[in-house]
Order: sequence, then C-alpha cells, then structure tokens
Amino acid sequence: MQNILVFYGGKSVEHDISVITAIQTLKNINTEKYNVIPIYQTRENEFVVVNDYLNPKVYCDKVKNYKKVEFVFGKSEIKIKGLIKKTYKIDCAINCLHGLNGEDGTLSALMNLCNIPISSSGLLGSSVCMDKILMKDIFRANNIPCVEYTYLTNNDYEKSKKDCLNNIENKMKFPVIVKPSNLGSSIGITKANNMQELEDALDIAFCYDKRVIIEKCLENFKEINISCLGNEDCDLSSLEQPINWQDFLNFENKYQNNNETKTKILNPNLNNNVIEKIKNLSKQMFKIFDLSGVVRIDFMVDEQNNVFVNEINTVPGSLAFYLWKDKNIEFFELIDKLIVLAKEKHEQNKLHKYNFSSTVLQDYKGNQLNKYSK
Repeated sequence: MQNILVFYGGKSVEHDISVITAIQTLKNINTEKYNVIPIYQTRENEFVVVNDYLNPKVYCDKVKNYKKVEFVFGKSEIKIKGLIKKTYKIDCAINCLHGLNGEDGTLSALMNLCNIPISSSGLLGSSVCMDKILMKDIFRANNIPCVEYTYLTNNDYEKSKKDCLNNIENKMKFPVIVKPSNLGSSIGITKANNMQELEDALDIAFCYDKRVIIEKCLENFKEINISCLGNEDCDLSSLEQPINWQDFLNFENKYQNNNETKTKILNPNLNNNVIEKIKNLSKQMFKIFDLSGVVRIDFMVDEQNNVFVNEINTVPGSLAFYLWKDKNIEFFELIDKLIVLAKEKHEQNKLHKYNFSSTVLQDYKGNQLNKYSK
C-alpha cells in the first residue's frame, strides 16, 4: 500500500480554507489503495500529525494533541515522533496548502529536497502565480489579455503617499480594485471609487503584503472559471460562472454561502468564440508557467465578449473537484490522477543530469583565501 502525505493548514490567512480542502480530500481518497498520513502545518510553521484531524473545530485554536514530523532529506522518508519514533517511506504528497508557505512553491521545494513527488506545480510556476504582479507582467509579455494594472511597494508609498496616489489616478480612471500581491481567497481586496477610498484600500492591502496591485475595475462582466489537469499538456474541465455578486467575490460569498445552486452555473451560456478563447488561453498558460497537477484559472468576460485573464490558482479550493464532475471524474478519481501525474513528473525529472565531471577542484589553488590567514 502506498504512503501518501496530505499537507494542509499553514501560516497563511488562507489557513482555514486549506483545512476544509484537506478534510474534503481526506474523506474522498481511496483508503483501500493508500495509507494516508495527514500533515498539518501549524500557524507557527511546525509540521505535525493531529489526532482528531477530520474535526474542523480542532483547528480553531492552537492544536493540542499531535505528534511532530521530521523530514529526511533525499530519502523519500519522514519520521513521526511519538512514544516510539516511526519512519515511513513516502510515495507521494498532495498539496492542500493554500496561500503563503505552501501554494507559493515552498512546499514543492521542500518535497523536492526530500525526493518526494508532489501533486502541485513546482517552485517556479507556483511562486510566480502566487505573485499577482509578476503573473500579470508575464501575461503582458506573452500577449495574454488582462485588465490594465499598476502596482506599489509599501516603501515607496510611505516615502511619498501623495505622489503615489496621484500617479495611480493619472494612469487609470476610477473605480479600481486594490489587492495584496501575494494573497488569495479575496482577503484584503477592496473596490475604490475615489481618492479617499483608494487611500483606505491601500492601507488595508498593505496590512497583508508589502506589494500591492491596483487594477482597472470592469463593469458588468461575468467571471468564468476553468480547471486544468496534467503535466505541461493538460485536459480541461467544464466552465463555471459564479453569480449573485457584483464587483468581485469576497470571502463570505466564496466560502460562507452554503446555497451552491444559487451561486454557480456550470457550463454557462457563452459565445462559442469566447469558450474557445478561454480554452486556448488556459492551455497556453499551463505551458508558459510550467504548471502541473490541477489548477484553476479565473477569467472575466465583458459585455463586448472581450476575455481577460484574472489569475491562476495553483492549489485551487477543494482542488476544484466540482469542475470535473461533469466530465465524469469523481473526487477520488481526481486524487488518483494527481498522484499518477506527480509520480510521472518526478520520474521525468530524474532523467535529467545533475552531475558534471570537471577538474576545477583538482586545479583550484585557493590563493584568494590566503589574504586573512595567519
């Protein structure tokens, strides 16, 4: 039986959503096929195994009943410290960590050092997609349509607040949307209709990140979501349209509205050219950003059927399983596919050469180091 790690929690404002994604994953994974080891990343960045891990209330405060986890670099192993320290050979890891310290590529890098296949994208794609400013810059460089944007750093804003505000007003008309660059789940996002609201929005966003992106606010548009699954090349899910909202989905609309039938439309009625463009752009971005596993890409379509890419989520909420049901892929099957894809990517990476023979060390004299020797 394969040993599968499921990572969740994290030192992130998206901690609670990560716990929900993990609980859904743990309840749907095939336990006859896999021995599952849930690894909770605490808000202090400790890795532990929680006793009552399927109970969401356990994570409301600091967890108490747990065992600490140690990673063995290079050996595809972990050690769990109880009365007796146990060692487990690990076959694969599933990343349910949303936001910083997980989705941003740090977990992928850790698993790479441990020689453990992981279900999510690698360090490069994960980190770039987590940073909205860099992501939009790459969109622009590759002629991928996105709304007009600019950005600020906290340092520049504190040095000259008035100049920064005037510069934004000169670059784009109100209203604008202000977002922390490295954040998700619509936390810290505010619409600004004038200079005072812009200043207030920036103060909020800078509470969460040192870099903030300011985007033109589209009026009367549809948000369209799609999921991609694969390694470099990808399959595409059904399209989905969130509804019953105006400018953007806030945290409450995304996660605290239990009436799903009123908040989402599967396979929305869209112009065929729009559908085709969304699909083509999704495949293009999956390859450009070197993505893998399952991701969700969010688009905006205005009244003139112009398509804009909003963002790429490399660890989507609930791993976007709901977008694949229409393709006759159940959640447990999606998990199976993620494990297979992670292993395939891992084996492919092992084919690369990591050694290079040279005489550099034999020829090295080290003379430049003698300056401070006694």
